[in-house]
Amino acid sequence: MVSIIVPVYNAEKYLQEAIDSVFMQAYTDWELILVNDGSTDSSMKICEKAARKTSRVKIFHTPNQGVSAARNTGLKYARGNHITFLDADDVLPMSSLSLMMDCAKTSNADIVCGKIKEIATEHSLLTTSYFYRDLNTRFYRVSSYTSIKGVRKMLYQSRIDNSVCGKLYKASLWKDIRFPTDTRYEDLAVAPLLFINADKIKVMRKTTYIYRQQPESYVHTFTLQRSDVLTVTSRLTDFFTHNYPSLARAARARQLNANFNILGLIAANSDRLNDENSATQQSEKDKAMLLSASCWNKIKELRGEALRNPSVRMKTKIGILISYIGGKSLYEKISRRVY
Repeated sequence: MVSIIVPVYNAEKYLQEAIDSVFMQAYTDWELILVNDGSTDSSMKICEKAARKTSRVKIFHTPNQGVSAARNTGLKYARGNHITFLDADDVLPMSSLSLMMDCAKTSNADIVCGKIKEIATEHSLLTTSYFYRDLNTRFYRVSSYTSIKGVRKMLYQSRIDNSVCGKLYKASLWKDIRFPTDTRYEDLAVAPLLFINADKIKVMRKTTYIYRQQPESYVHTFTLQRSDVLTVTSRLTDFFTHNYPSLARAARARQLNANFNILGLIAANSDRLNDENSATQQSEKDKAMLLSASCWNKIKELRGEALRNPSVRMKTKIGILISYIGGKSLYEKISRRVY
């Protein structure tokens, strides 16, 4: 059985569609775990309606503590041999569970990864061609990775993303792993730890998850919470340096990317930060400026090694070259144009 864990917080706009996508799965041996994270809208009514249809739907209630705590509650009560995750505003294609379970059973993989299709729309994801695609697929390309190679691919952001969604896990992998509740970027925090504990990883070139893309205004907006990625990537660097030295260079490359990204976001949002006048907003501006300086120092520390590393992606190397040619000011100037 597959346990599908869905954190629910004020998700009334899209929750029904997410639930419908589970009910429409070609593979039927599943349980749907809906964790109501203190919702104040009609999300609970939608959950209860689904639970009345089948005993395979389980509802759990928690005070509002965030997506990590909600997922951890789902993990606590999951009874399936396999686990997957679904966010309340996304959907699983009809063939998602059948494709991943078929691959898991035939290969005895600990983790099966599919492709995540991003669609920017406020309309139904159930009407897209990606939702119905691959229903009759019997043959598909699959790549195999060991734990070390899988983590290396993820840290270098090459072919394996760090989202916990769109993947199927043996439940035993989660025995000693939970999502951190003290930081955002919870997927990035746990995914490499899961992969390093997996003996066999399979990657399919089939869409197993449809993600409702955030508006561009969010993607390119800086908030202090977004700087949590710096904490997460620093922890990953420390972990792999001490426990898996062969992955330390890849972890430092991922940390470098995070610092480039936050530095660019701060620069791109500098006009908004400069226009803010309240004490709270001034405090955010001051913290952003300190973060900017910290990111630059970390970039200078890590960029030389990354430039010589053939596995580092070209986008990062372009950023490194810009940082050498024109320093922090040139990188910030370009970021204001491209972010």
